[in-house]
Amino acid sequence: MKTFKLPIRFEAIPFVRDGDNYRFLIVKRVPDDGGFWQPITGTLESNESLSDCIYRELKEEISIGKEEVLNLSDMFFSFTWNKGEVLISEYVFGAELKNEHEITLSDEHEDYMWCDFNEAVNMLEKDNNKMAYKIFKESFMSKQ
Repeated sequence: MKTFKLPIRFEAIPFVRDGDNYRFLIVKRVPDDGGFWQPITGTLESNESLSDCIYRELKEEISIGKEEVLNLSDMFFSFTWNKGEVLISEYVFGAELKNEHEITLSDEHEDYMWCDFNEAVNMLEKDNNKMAYKIFKESFMSKQ
């Protein structure tokens, strides 16, 4: 069966938690693709659910398998943006990982960093990514 990409994207905010302490994983895109820091993102293919897409992209982009994910949150934020003349819908999830460990990057990224909340937000370039982190903090971190 042939698959195709849909104008639907996700953003996963990978994190580890130790009590009230959160650490976030961000990745830096290669210069030819913008060279900016971001969470994990991906495009939904026609034959998969959003959660399947998230697990696929975690594996492809940072070599984290489904067995390393403790919890995938419900979608807690969404936004739209234009890519040329196509309107893209992007849905944001939290991905709690078992531990903070070495990452093997795909060729889409040149670097990664484990950081605290403020470091992550300060490193992010895109306003929508920053907003997603702020909503994550309000939705998850403040309720602990």
